[in-house]
Amino acid sequence: MFRRIVAALFLAGISLLAQAQACIPRKNDNPFKPGETLQYDILYKWGAVNTVVAKANFSLDEVNYNDSPVFHSLLTVKSAPFFDMFFKMREHFEGWMTEDDIRPVKFVRDTHEGAYAATNLFYYDWDQRIIHADVNYESRGPEHIEIPLKDCVTDIGSILYYTRGMDTSALKVGSSYPLRFAIDDTIFDIHLTYKGKETVARRRFGSFRCLKFSCSVVAGAMFDGTEDFLIWISDDGNLLPVTFRVPLRVGAMRGWINAWGGLKYDFSSFTE
Repeated sequence: MFRRIVAALFLAGISLLAQAQACIPRKNDNPFKPGETLQYDILYKWGAVNTVVAKANFSLDEVNYNDSPVFHSLLTVKSAPFFDMFFKMREHFEGWMTEDDIRPVKFVRDTHEGAYAATNLFYYDWDQRIIHADVNYESRGPEHIEIPLKDCVTDIGSILYYTRGMDTSALKVGSSYPLRFAIDDTIFDIHLTYKGKETVARRRFGSFRCLKFSCSVVAGAMFDGTEDFLIWISDDGNLLPVTFRVPLRVGAMRGWINAWGGLKYDFSSFTE
């Protein structure tokens, strides 16, 4: 069950589009720099229950890849010590991406959740338009596959940074931003819809001026399809994910930023 929740935090709950669309409009400069770090609390809420069940940590640095400087991202998700007794979770994602257009060139996934384990190793060949993928998940065992590569493709290692580069200058309520997302053996077409500006607050922490986006939820084992996946992004130069809410059939998952460092711009949308 928990692996489905983790997937929901990154890609589930978002509707699949029937046809390819143009890439997300992007600015010429990136709103982040090497040395940036972000930490999030992942909470589960059901009735009176509202507790932190995991921590997520992001970091970004610069490395050489094939003799060229690239961004290197690291995301780890770890269940809280108390929940380790019931369901131990460790998620490790790394992404290597070009600095000018945040095009992924390599991706690593290493997932351990209870008795479940999954790994991905992607190498992106943009000249030949192929992802060379070594995947191992569920009961299928290890496979080497070649996934046809389309424009605008991201993965868990690059999607945060790619979407933060969106051009918000022409945003209108109802604007839809298409993306493509690769994981395991599949590329999904997904999208974000702009809902407008909103201030959100976390008790005993502070308030954030945000841009609000939604994603349609597909009905299934985890979702009933009546509510949207919601994400609030800081309304400043950093465009940081501040909080997100994933509706589940029983309760909801919520993420909150609780620490940051090495930002490129002043976190002006945050007020203590």
